[in-house]
Amino acid sequence: GATTVVWNQRTGSNSIVQASTRPAGSGTFGAVVNLSTLGQDADYQQVAVGADGATTVVWRRDNGSNSIVQASTRPAGSITFSAAENLSAAGQSADNPQVAVAVDGATTVVWYRSNGVNTIVQASTRPAGSVTFGGAENLSAAGQNAASPQVAVAVDGAATVVWQRDGPTYIRIQESTSGATMYSLTLTRSGAGSGSVSSSPAGIDCGLVCSYPFSLSTSVTLTASPATGSSFTGWSGSGCSGTSTCTVTMLGVRAVDAKFTKLPSNNFKIKSVKAGVKALTSTVVVPGPGTLTQLVTRSVKKKSKSVKFAVCKTSKKATKAGTVKLTCKLSAATRKARAKGSLRVSVKTTFTPTGGLLASKTKTVTLKRKR
Repeated sequence: GATTVVWNQRTGSNSIVQASTRPAGSGTFGAVVNLSTLGQDADYQQVAVGADGATTVVWRRDNGSNSIVQASTRPAGSITFSAAENLSAAGQSADNPQVAVAVDGATTVVWYRSNGVNTIVQASTRPAGSVTFGGAENLSAAGQNAASPQVAVAVDGAATVVWQRDGPTYIRIQESTSGATMYSLTLTRSGAGSGSVSSSPAGIDCGLVCSYPFSLSTSVTLTASPATGSSFTGWSGSGCSGTSTCTVTMLGVRAVDAKFTKLPSNNFKIKSVKAGVKALTSTVVVPGPGTLTQLVTRSVKKKSKSVKFAVCKTSKKATKAGTVKLTCKLSAATRKARAKGSLRVSVKTTFTPTGGLLASKTKTVTLKRKR
């Protein structure tokens, strides 16, 4: 039952779009609110309210040289309208804005604009859950004067726009419908690496399906999953970037690329582990530059529990592919325990290639008794 009224008020040399709202259950309207900017004529105001109570006002604003379509929204539960948002392009006079809201809150605004030669009907949609409108989309054909657009939205979210188009000998009414219209989202994968991309809502599963049609205004979230030995290094296309998820609003045909990079190999080989009097010496073959680390532990039973103790640890950088020797000096406590009898130790060797992912291998070695 909340009610919003909009109008344009003459303020001396200019007119401004204003609004007032009577809250649900109230008997009086609230304070008058200015929506358009002072000092610029504004008129042709229209208002639409969503099912959740969000209110959107559109109007034409004239700055003296051309006119532009603007919008302001009061979100559901708020008492404040947003700052004016430009919907039509600067430098081309736009006129006669109309607005309609779908059940899910998706909002479509239509108008016609002049490029100095003829007029064309355009539309902009703010998807459900979004706070900004998408770019202007041409609806009528170029080279033919089109005007007086109207828009209505069905319960399934399909938006239908009708307008008048001037022909060489007669006038014709034309229409364009979206919402039930599907636009394709195409996913490509680049780079030397490999991986898959999936979408929410479901449709893209690339791998197998790399293109899928989605309804107008659908918000599609893409998630990249690199394969073993690869990393995901970023999105490009349709406004996506970075390495997090990519969200695309289907206001037309969209194309996104996911780049996967092949990681350097971490497949190393332990040729030997030899136990000396004071140290363990390991011979390791690495596939390229990186860092080798080694941690040697032994388990001792204390009060029926197994407790791990560090025997030694070491690390070494490899500058190229080839053989690397690691020397891990045994702790004094280990040498003392070894003097009493042989010890079984766990030798964990880890290789982290430069720019790659680590890999670890573990061997069990017996340290024979040394006095």
